[in-house]
Amino acid sequence: MFKIFNKGKIAVIRIHGTIGSTIKHDQILPLIIKAEKNKSIKSVIIDINSPGGGVTDSDLIYSSLASLNKSKPVIAYIQGLGASGAYLLACSSKHIIATEASIIGSIGVISIRPVLEDLLNNLGVKVEVNKTGEFKDSGSVWRKQTKNDSKYLQEFIDDYYERFLKIVSVNRNQDYKYIKTIADGKIYWAPKAKELGLIDNIGNFNYAIKIAAKEGNCSEKTVIYKPKVSLLNKLFKNAASSTYETLVDKLSVDNIRLI
Repeated sequence: MFKIFNKGKIAVIRIHGTIGSTIKHDQILPLIIKAEKNKSIKSVIIDINSPGGGVTDSDLIYSSLASLNKSKPVIAYIQGLGASGAYLLACSSKHIIATEASIIGSIGVISIRPVLEDLLNNLGVKVEVNKTGEFKDSGSVWRKQTKNDSKYLQEFIDDYYERFLKIVSVNRNQDYKYIKTIADGKIYWAPKAKELGLIDNIGNFNYAIKIAAKEGNCSEKTVIYKPKVSLLNKLFKNAASSTYETLVDKLSVDNIRLI
């Protein structure tokens, strides 16, 4: 009797949409755990098409993927957009592959919030605040920043920017100072990103599969792992909903973003 040898498969985890809203860590983590525990899965492709998103979810997903990459090879495949927090996720992998017309980069951190002080004054609305420290309401929409607020908040986002730079530097095997010169928020087409050392190769999904099969020493058979999507997201898959989602994200309490 001959024993049938199972060469194993490649799991594909899709990261399509804004991280922190469309894509959340608690949606992706079960897929990562499933891929890690499944003995038939020998390597993993993270299929990325995302502008980035919130710091918290981006960092959590990155850390989970980086941990997976220690036990099974992770390949990042960018189709369309792999910017900011999405590029951070790509940096969890052994190889980063992007299609020719993909947009890569936007390495940086941004904090955006409206200032409604003048509007509230015009409406005759007064805001009263009791707080326990000078910076307790820094970044609040009801007042303008003070110089101290601005300095504090800049230092706050700079701290995470340093972490972002270090992750890119280590993953891409590039000098930290060099990465800092190109990590100024710019975006690059894939060929330029390759030239700069931000990605490894330009290719399509089939090429990514071949790399994943080689790294995992397995067949080219793939299994798609999809995150659960809420009914609301299913109902609003159009431009209007994307605009609404972006506005909600920008006005949310967690307004420090990788996008």
